Amino acid sequence: MRRTVLVGGLLILFSMSLVATAQPTTRPASRRAATSPSDPSFAAVTDDPKLPRVLIIGDSISMGYTIPVRTLLRGKANVHRPAVNCGPTTRGVEQLDGWLGGGRWDVIHFNFGLHDLAFVDDKGARAEPPAGHHMVTPELYEANLRTIVTRLQRTGARLIWANTTPVPDASPARIKGEEAVYNAIAAKVKTANPRL
Repeated sequence: MRRTVLVGGLLILFSMSLVATAQPTTRPASRRAATSPSDPSFAAVTDDPKLPRVLIIGDSISMGYTIPVRTLLRGKANVHRPAVNCGPTTRGVEQLDGWLGGGRWDVIHFNFGLHDLAFVDDKGARAEPPAGHHMVTPELYEANLRTIVTRLQRTGARLIWANTTPVPDASPARIKGEEAVYNAIAAKVKTANPRL
């Protein structure tokens, strides 16, 4: 239990530092290209059975901080993540059981949002607002988050939610500032689940 609190505390501090330093800028090409199977954040982790297990679930932002978290927690925790960009909550609902696997988790750090609020056309291709519609409406985002949280709670892990980062400047298919709407929904779900 003490190890879980330690790891949870370190992840919370790390998340807070990410939010404090987040700049709403366009993601560099090197990060955009990092969603390939060769992304280092997708590397398999060999567990040290004496250490707690941490799972990071999220989009490319989380892929960007997976390696620093592994470095920060080296010798303190086994830090895993799915070998994919976890994308929108719809994908989370569909694939969560596979991402959780059959093992025990001590801490699960998760986020969704930037994909959900992106605009797409009726065929699912990205569309520039006001054309198209949200990939996941705010109402469906809330329902999906509730489903994801309920499933994650069944693991018994310490859950840590990370808000969606600000929409970067010149981000294709998104409206700057709209993350506030999705983060408010996530806050409502979090309030209803005191273990978050």
